[in-house]
Amino acid sequence: MKRNQFIKILVKSTVALLIPVLGQMFVNGWNWGLGDFVFAWVFFNLLGITYTFVQNRINNRAWKILAGLIVIGIFAFVWIRLATG
Repeated sequence: MKRNQFIKILVKSTVALLIPVLGQMFVNGWNWGLGDFVFAWVFFNLLGITYTFVQNRINNRAWKILAGLIVIGIFAFVWIRLATG
């Protein structure tokens, strides 16, 4: 993986956390602690790095799409499981 790809993933995952930060400030009942933000940031980065690593190794477009769908499915499964307890 190239260094600029890694930096893009870090920046995008950090920007994605602006939504929960704004929710924390303006929405009543949004109760994220520091650990929740750290977990979300690490989780976003791991998924981004995993997808980028797999994408760089695959040449077939259909397999790249399948890899993306699998990563999205893993993300949704873990996020929903953690959100519902």
